[in-house]
Amino acid sequence: MEVLGVLALLYLGTSLLTEGAAGLVGPKGRRLLSRFRGFPLGLAALLLGLASGSGTGLSLLGRGLLQAGVLPLYEAALLALGGTLGATAVVAVAGLGNQALAFGALSLALLWEGVARGRSPGVNRLLFGLGLVFLGLEFSQEAALSVEPWLSSFPPWLLFLTGFLLGYGLGSANLVALLALGLSRQGVDPQGALALVLGGGVGCTGPLLLRPTPEGLRLGLLLLLHRLALALPLLSVPSPGVFWAHVGYHALALLSFPLAFPLLHRLIAQLVPLPKPLAPKYLRPEALEDPLLARGLALREIARIGDAARAMLEGAWRALSQEQGREADLAPLEEKVDRLSREVLVYVAQLPQDALALPLLKAASELEHLADLAKRTLRKAERLWAQGLTFSLEGREELAQLTENTLRRLEKALTALATGDGALAQEVKEESPALLAQLEASRQAHLRRLRQREESKASTLTHLDLLLLLEELNEGINRLARLVEELRLPAGGNSKEPTAEG
Repeated sequence: MEVLGVLALLYLGTSLLTEGAAGLVGPKGRRLLSRFRGFPLGLAALLLGLASGSGTGLSLLGRGLLQAGVLPLYEAALLALGGTLGATAVVAVAGLGNQALAFGALSLALLWEGVARGRSPGVNRLLFGLGLVFLGLEFSQEAALSVEPWLSSFPPWLLFLTGFLLGYGLGSANLVALLALGLSRQGVDPQGALALVLGGGVGCTGPLLLRPTPEGLRLGLLLLLHRLALALPLLSVPSPGVFWAHVGYHALALLSFPLAFPLLHRLIAQLVPLPKPLAPKYLRPEALEDPLLARGLALREIARIGDAARAMLEGAWRALSQEQGREADLAPLEEKVDRLSREVLVYVAQLPQDALALPLLKAASELEHLADLAKRTLRKAERLWAQGLTFSLEGREELAQLTENTLRRLEKALTALATGDGALAQEVKEESPALLAQLEASRQAHLRRLRQREESKASTLTHLDLLLLLEELNEGINRLARLVEELRLPAGGNSKEPTAEG
């Protein structure tokens, strides 16, 4: 039980320390990373990991940027490896601590809490975390007395597996290294401590493999195989000490990665082949030489985004009508909207004239926002159903009808946007007051039911939230209809411009 208590102290201390440091460094760190590509990105991540103490945070950031299409697999892996190497400084700092420093850091944290009164939470968390880590190391030396005979009987491979499971489950190589550091101070076999450290270094890949997308799974497996291939031969090397083993292993992982990547990449491509990517159909780079042609092609792509957004709202409408459905069912459509919107925004930003680019930027971002509102509509309803609650019969019919009316308005607005039909866009705008009146009538009817019946109380917040979301959806549809006029070409426009198609 002592060892588990020590682990809990080290885990909480490390979490607070890295959370506090990351909060102080966060925005500046992200700006630093945005300036680098290739191997220098790994070095920049090293500096950020050194400052923030968070290798796991940077690894998850790499996974997120990979999934968003901002970074390729190679650079996302460098971001994770560099951040993990930089974060090893936590072990160096912790190794300087003792009981006096532990209580000193905790005392300063408490004083800062009273003086700052929440104005600088990052500093407070950092001090609390440092104090708990120092204290955990002190207690780990005592805990080592009870486990030293037990650990001494373990062969290196079993200690490696123990470190791997701890690192995988807790998501921190530093935590395993801190435990090994405390044990080694009490005379635990150096080779056993080395095996723990190496196991934790491989196991820290765990958070990347938690509910990943295909891209995230490729990154996690790539790093896991790379780290494992380096760690296994090092088990037979004489231990240089816990800290230097920890730092040296992660430095080797970063420096050797460019050489290992081609082979690892081919292996991962066979193990986890990516599904066919969602790619734009119409955005041809060579068309940018003719801005009007490029504008027409972007409008075609926007029509594809509109189809996906419409399908998301239709899914929400069907779910409300049947009182069953899951937000997860909309995930493929949401991915399509996000990916194509990003591609359109990057493409139209290259158009030389603001008058051509801005309406397209507005249309793409508006459709992405409408898709997000549709997803939130279903999320709200799903949460209610998950509690075993439902809307009243009248409330469900009202919500389904209002969602259907909103869907029909969106379909008209998308048709007007694709065809440039100003009359149809005007019709969409003229329907807005009537729809808003229906939303207000639904609120009044809900209030009457709330006064008369108990069952309406359970769903009242969700019902009113859905009405707000439907109001936001209709405001977005109005803005989309107004864009039809902005997207019209001036007289004498280029005849080569294609018609927008879905």
